[in-house]
Amino acid sequence: MRIEHDGFGDLELSDDVYYGSVAERHRVCFPVGPFDLDDYPEYAQAVALIKIACARANAEIGALDAVKARYIEAAGREVADGKFSGNFCINIFRGSGTPLNAAVNEVIAHRANELMTGDKTLGGIHPNTHVNMGQSSNDVIPSAKDIVIYWELERLIGAAGRFASALEKRATETRDVLKLGRTGLQDAVPETLGQILGAYAHGIRRMEGRLKVEQRRWNHSCLGGTAVGTGMGCLPGFRAVIHRHLSDVLGREMVPEENVMDGMMALDGLIIAHAHILALATEAWKVARDLRIMGSGPRFGLREITWPARKVGEPDYAELLISVANRVTANNSAVTLGVQSGWLDLGASSGIPIRAIISSCHMLSNAMNLFADRIVSRFTPNKRHCAEVAEQSTSTSTMISTIFGYDIGTKVAHYALDHHLSCRQAALEMKILPREVIEEIFELSNLVDPDRMEALFQKYKAYRKV
Repeated sequence: MRIEHDGFGDLELSDDVYYGSVAERHRVCFPVGPFDLDDYPEYAQAVALIKIACARANAEIGALDAVKARYIEAAGREVADGKFSGNFCINIFRGSGTPLNAAVNEVIAHRANELMTGDKTLGGIHPNTHVNMGQSSNDVIPSAKDIVIYWELERLIGAAGRFASALEKRATETRDVLKLGRTGLQDAVPETLGQILGAYAHGIRRMEGRLKVEQRRWNHSCLGGTAVGTGMGCLPGFRAVIHRHLSDVLGREMVPEENVMDGMMALDGLIIAHAHILALATEAWKVARDLRIMGSGPRFGLREITWPARKVGEPDYAELLISVANRVTANNSAVTLGVQSGWLDLGASSGIPIRAIISSCHMLSNAMNLFADRIVSRFTPNKRHCAEVAEQSTSTSTMISTIFGYDIGTKVAHYALDHHLSCRQAALEMKILPREVIEEIFELSNLVDPDRMEALFQKYKAYRKV
């Protein structure tokens, strides 16, 4: 065991842990639920990378000893690589970002001392004096938010692209599978399975594009603002160099907030970012639901597609994706309410909203990947059954309505229903057109191609009575 001292007195800690007295006090005081900061490793990773950038900046301006800075960077890199999982055991409902910032400071300081001397308590690197030099939780955590959300959107963009690619591939493979379209679960006009899968893919691609645009906005930092945006506690030169170092550490450009106080208070960006995530979840939910309906059966459902056989214990991947999309919807409320909980000079950027976004991106990415790989890429279209259903639909009477007018088209549809015929057969029995004309007009492959339909109407315009 080791003894640590802070403003509240002495505290005994296990030699095995790298966090210190601040994190320990937070850990034991807030036992209110199953989740802690270790469940969101990206959050601690982002803060650790900020500490590396700050150590470099403070060393450059001569505020931090170069040797200490080097060991802080080495320890910070290990934290960012996830080597200290289990040391961020603070309940997530503790509230603001101070516990996370403090815990990262302590873990880095203790590890830096250990790297320097072989002992966590020797070496002279202090969590606040050195690791947190020129910083505050109030500028570190809002800056970490931009880093984390950029990463999470990257994850989601990749999953959306994978989902869209799977749909596009199947759309090409099923472009000649004729089926009946449906509006409001009622019979509509024919379409191809490839057309509807292509439409789903287009929707997912649209969401992917919006996420890419949104991601580019997450490149701002409040570093240098310290507690409320005034910069009190930063040594001369820090604000001028910190964003260059932060950009170097992250490998992408980071820029200061145009108004640091606004950046620390206003968190509307979180709502906007999650709205794009929610839009993708809604689109994915529709694809999963629709394909589930198309695959309903095996005897008395739509039976348009056959899903791959499930192994014992294997989940219903559509239900999984639908459930995840529902959770993303719930997380949207968490983001909104969390943002509203900010008071006066500080927003709630370190609380529930960021964790809700991390959760949404993780779950939705994984669920879309599973659904794309296990269902979209592997279902079998029931081509013959689909064509038979489309052939029997009275919606094909639309062709007669276009040529003869609505009243004649309706009569064909009713005749077909009354005599249990297809509209093609009804039109033949009613002798409203020559057989060769009817056969060509009611050929299903002609009914799903706008150009071919226009050509037919042009070809048979002499029959038009409207």
